Amino acid sequence: MTQYFLKSLAKNLLIRQNYSMTHIHGDGFRVAIIRSKRRKTLALAVANGEVSVRMPAKMAVHHAERFIQQKTAWIQQKLAAHPATKKRLFTEGEPLLLMGQQVYLSIIPDSTANQVKLTKQSLLVDLKNKAPSQAVILKHITDWYQQQATQHLMARCRALSEVTGLLPRSIIVKTYKARWGSCTRVGDIQFNWKLIMAPKAVIDYVIIHELCHIKQHNHSAAFWQLVENFCPHYKVHRAWLKNNGHQLSLSMH
Repeated sequence: MTQYFLKSLAKNLLIRQNYSMTHIHGDGFRVAIIRSKRRKTLALAVANGEVSVRMPAKMAVHHAERFIQQKTAWIQQKLAAHPATKKRLFTEGEPLLLMGQQVYLSIIPDSTANQVKLTKQSLLVDLKNKAPSQAVILKHITDWYQQQATQHLMARCRALSEVTGLLPRSIIVKTYKARWGSCTRVGDIQFNWKLIMAPKAVIDYVIIHELCHIKQHNHSAAFWQLVENFCPHYKVHRAWLKNNGHQLSLSMH
């Protein structure tokens, strides 16, 4: 009886240990385990040089390990094609993306006012602080990018809604972690401000994509035909986002 109890206890401890595990290791890469009570299946993602598996909260980790083994070749291919983005330092001359073009950062400390200005090829960041930290610089740049995104995305959405005849009930620009836009069934459209870093044609594709959801709230063949009617090269722009979306970030990591 005692031996059975000890075996049972050891098994339970192992399960608890697996349950609390946050990472597992694959062939030359590490995988983050993200548990969710709402998930019913395993989902694999490779982005910015990082691999993650989302899984049901109570599922044993060995299922994720087997899943990773089956997908190892695909993961290695994705990691080779899309390595991690280099860490931003926010130093003089560092390149940033704006509407698909590179602008070069210029930090001007000990200024009379805090402001961000765009010249032909430079993003000038005036700061009152004599020795601004990376976090302070990032905040001012992010605020400016969000302002530019709000102005551009809302103006283009209104213009394209007139062209397509698809009229949204509202337009909001916000922060998303894992999507570029969304459209509710009643026509409320939301965009990720980070789109302002993508080429103009890609931005227009995302706007048209969401506008088309006003009429087709799905991804059926009819939906994609509607998108193609207004954006004939949408497949090119969709592929660009899939391959380069991880670069549309101001994060320091």
